[in-house]
Parts: sequence; structure tokens; C-alpha cells
Amino acid sequence: MSEKNSLEFMNPILIKLKENSIWFYNKFTEPKIVKISIYVSLLTFLPGLILGLIIAINFGPLSYNLFYNYISDLGSIKYTPAPFILDLTCILTSIFIIPLILNLSRLYSSHQNHTIDNSKREHRLIVSRRIFGYMGVGCLFVGIFGMFFVGIFSLDRSIFDLHFVFATLTFGGFAFGAFFTGLAIVLKRRIFPKIIGYFMIFGPPAASIFFIIPPEPLTRAFLEWLMMLSGIAWYYPVVWITMQKLNTILFFDPNFKW
Repeated sequence: MSEKNSLEFMNPILIKLKENSIWFYNKFTEPKIVKISIYVSLLTFLPGLILGLIIAINFGPLSYNLFYNYISDLGSIKYTPAPFILDLTCILTSIFIIPLILNLSRLYSSHQNHTIDNSKREHRLIVSRRIFGYMGVGCLFVGIFGMFFVGIFSLDRSIFDLHFVFATLTFGGFAFGAFFTGLAIVLKRRIFPKIIGYFMIFGPPAASIFFIIPPEPLTRAFLEWLMMLSGIAWYYPVVWITMQKLNTILFFDPNFKW
């Protein structure tokens, strides 16, 4: 098959893939879908984690301690009679935060809701924001992917040490995702306060560095909990602001283009 014929054959496929991708994006970023997904994620992650923690501390075969036990221990029968709580929490949360993460990409739309200065400086800011933004969304999806499989491959089902691999993807993905998304927020004039962006730039990465190089007398288990809390610290303000502005032109632009 000639190169020309090959391109003619591929074009309809690529066009169909693009159309399907746009349909998927538009469908899953509808305000109603985003709201439902936010409510479900809020009802699964933190309540599930707290419930699993209470059960492990009070009814676990071994004494569970935040200072010495990792989050993953909540998914092991060695430490809790209900390891499935953490598994389901990770699986459900990772699925239902997808619309919210997709919706974040509206931060980087070429459609702006303020007067654009056509200067080179403004152009560089827009390009930088889009680059950082899409890098952030990409990294957050790596974190979502890791979280889903952390629930599938818990400590008790961790063949080939897959649990460690996916846990690393989870924390690494969310840390880098917060960093790049924070940069995009700082460069954006509206929607999220810059203070949130600055926290995302410095908070989760700092917690991750401390986890890699734990200062005495802190333990890595405790610092893992700190990493998770640093994620919650930016996630909830982003969720709250998203819910407030979801139906405004700032967030939902029906003319949004990829």
C-alpha cells in the first residue's frame, strides 16, 4: 500500500477517534456529571479512609499506629478485619474523580474570558499555562491509574510487588500533577485563587521530598500520611470552587475546543 493510500485509510480512523474523544470529553465534563462525580468521590474517599482507620485501630489483629503503619496496611488482613474498605475506596474514588480532572483542562482552553493583551509576554504566559496545565492533568491521570490498581493489587494480592509499583505511581502522579497544575493556576487570572496554586507548587512536592529523605524522628509511614493530607489540602478547595463556578462561563464553555 502506497504512503498516500495509507494516509487516506488512516484519516477516517483518526477522525473517528477524535470525534469519539471529543464526545467523551464533552459528556464527562457536563456540569451535572461533574457534580455527581464530585459528590460520590467526597462520599467515598475520606469517609472510607476514616472508617477503615477506625476499624483497624479498634479491631485489627495487630496494633495499628499512624506513626508506624503505612496507608496500604489498611488493605491487609494482618492489620484490619475489613481490608476491602480501602480497596473499594481507592477503586471508586479513582473512577469518580475523572470528570473533575478532565474539567480542570478548561483552565487551559484557548477561549479566554478576559481581554487578551496580544503582546509577546502575554502569548508566552498563555503557552506556558497550557503546557503546565496539560502536564498537570496528564500526571494526575497517572495518579488516578495508580490509585485504581492499588485497590486491585492490595498488600494481600500484590503479585510481583505490583502494589508498591502502583502506590509509587499514585503518590508520584498526584505530587507532579499538583505541581504543574499549581503553576497553571498561578499563571491564570481567574477561577482559582493563586494561594491555592502556590500551595500546590510547594506543599505536595515538599511532603514527597520529606518522604524520600525522612528527617528524624519522623517515620516514612507518618510522612506517607502527610503526603496524602497535603493532597487533600488542595483537593477540597478545588472541589469547593469548582462546585461554585461550575455553571458559569468561567468553567463551562460550550464552545470549548481542544
